[in-house]
Amino acid sequence: MKFKHLIPLFLLTLLACQREKQTYIVPVESIGTLKQIMQEGDIEAKIDLQTLAGKPQLYGIGAAENLKGEIMIWKGKAFLTTVAGSGLATYDGFKKSASLLVYSEVPAWDSLPLPPQIDELAKLEEFLLQSAQRAGVDTNHPFPFLLKGRPEMVSWHVVNWDENDPVHTHAKHLQSGMRSGWKNTPTEVIGFYSPTPGVFTHHDSRIHLHVTTPDRRLVAHLDQATGINGMNLYLPALENLDEVTSSTKE
Repeated sequence: MKFKHLIPLFLLTLLACQREKQTYIVPVESIGTLKQIMQEGDIEAKIDLQTLAGKPQLYGIGAAENLKGEIMIWKGKAFLTTVAGSGLATYDGFKKSASLLVYSEVPAWDSLPLPPQIDELAKLEEFLLQSAQRAGVDTNHPFPFLLKGRPEMVSWHVVNWDENDPVHTHAKHLQSGMRSGWKNTPTEVIGFYSPTPGVFTHHDSRIHLHVTTPDRRLVAHLDQATGINGMNLYLPALENLDEVTSSTKE
């Protein structure tokens, strides 16, 4: 009779363990919001980027003060690309301020290839979410990611907002500066996922991405990309994050 009771107890314990999954919150900071920009027209400086200098594991993206350029922080180095006449100029971003910024310190990354069916940017979001969940990232919170490779085509823009225009729309932001792209070129992308649209992503997306090349000749907001299935996706290596917060879900 004792064994008849032990077997169900063992099964219940096993099922309970299987229901629990350890996940980790990747520390992400965001300053300013797209909601403030789009609905309130608030494009004033929210942070002096110099306050983030000296952090060699820092990654971030954002918009410059008054929406005059695109910001990227890669391995602790900040870059700002602005429209200059009929061209672009790239500066040391730590000398500027941002109206919107999201950033995270990541000591190391784990990579996986994008599968053949993920051949355009529009298909990335769901695969990213599933991959992060399998890796143990708590996707109820924001997290950073990278893409590296040679996509078939990339299109981007660098914002150059007219400060006298108080009405903000996504379409007007796209048209306000310079738009261009490249084909079959080594490409690097920093992205951030948000479970809540409107904070640092637009209302119809949960990811915000900035794009560059390995020589950092420019940084820009990534609008579209095709042929990305030859690229690698990088997620934070959780065992190397000193400040990750663990959580248990059922």
